[in-house]
Amino acid sequence: MELQDCRSQCYDNAAGTAGHRSGVHQRICEKNNLAVFVNCDNHSFNLVGIHAAKQDTMMATFFGIIEAVYVFFSRSTQCLEKLKNAVLVVVKSQSETRWSTRTEAVRPVNKYLKEILQVLQDMIDNENEISENRNDARQQYNRMLSYDFLTLLGFWNKVFISIDRIQKRMQDPNMNFHDAALDLKAIRDNFDDERKVLVSESLEEELGLCQEWNIKVERRQRRKKRMADENSRDAGLTTKEEMERVMKGTLGRLHREMDERFARLHDTDAKFGFLIDVEGLCYGADSKDLKKKCENLGELYNSDADGQQLYEEILDCRMLLSSRANIKISRPEELLEFIVQYGDVSVFPDLRIAIQIMLTIAVSIASCERSFS
Repeated sequence: MELQDCRSQCYDNAAGTAGHRSGVHQRICEKNNLAVFVNCDNHSFNLVGIHAAKQDTMMATFFGIIEAVYVFFSRSTQCLEKLKNAVLVVVKSQSETRWSTRTEAVRPVNKYLKEILQVLQDMIDNENEISENRNDARQQYNRMLSYDFLTLLGFWNKVFISIDRIQKRMQDPNMNFHDAALDLKAIRDNFDDERKVLVSESLEEELGLCQEWNIKVERRQRRKKRMADENSRDAGLTTKEEMERVMKGTLGRLHREMDERFARLHDTDAKFGFLIDVEGLCYGADSKDLKKKCENLGELYNSDADGQQLYEEILDCRMLLSSRANIKISRPEELLEFIVQYGDVSVFPDLRIAIQIMLTIAVSIASCERSFS
């Protein structure tokens, strides 16, 4: 395969492949700058979530408790059997490389919180239980019945519901970079628009749980470092204010991570996205914006297509399709088939090449993150 014919490349975020100095993609771009590089979206999305979960020590403690729940019940068949008798599902472990496992770990704990706590309470009260299990059950029970854990449990469950839907969709083999860019932008904007609502709902819901379980919400003091000759007193945040700060900080980290890690994807969508929007491309009426996008694409791939000629070919294609009521094109592959069937390579040469390049650009290279080294 001739390297000069390469027009796209996609890898995970490992330094050996995605490194901006000596990674594989950079070495190829030095030889052929037309080889567009897109990070694997599944892997990037995993890294977005993993780094957001490490935004604050409180978040790390929360996921540590979630993992401890799994370890406690899975370490013996007796403990696991007691849990199975109380709930319909089993708790799951987390994985550092698969962000989706955190969804699977948090969901059952959130849904069956009362049942899990009751199992732990029964083990604590059971005098026939071995002392090690009773002590560990008491420790786990006390860690779960805290304001911080209960608040973050509801918060992360809401966040995971949105993230999980998008991530499953991105693993669909039919997913393209245009739809992926739109979905990622939608979830990022949704977290921004609903930030106050999401945080306030989590605080209100878990305050009700604290009242139900008679959990005391204590005031926490955050120490403010004084500079030399400074007379200001220590800044104090209530537990609610501290929790609000942590959750908003996590949502802010999600936003920043998504902007940084999907910049290449959005850049690719800006260049080629109009070719995937077949409805607008073949049946739209806007020609001014279309001409500008064709010219931009022609400047980037000046050895493959001419922007002005590409624009004229699209207009001619619209004219031909308008006279064929029996043909309704909804996918880029169908448009390419129509062009091929209509005539040889000399009929729509630039449009044919532009669609072929666009169809080779990958969204993801991994359907499952478990195998990453």
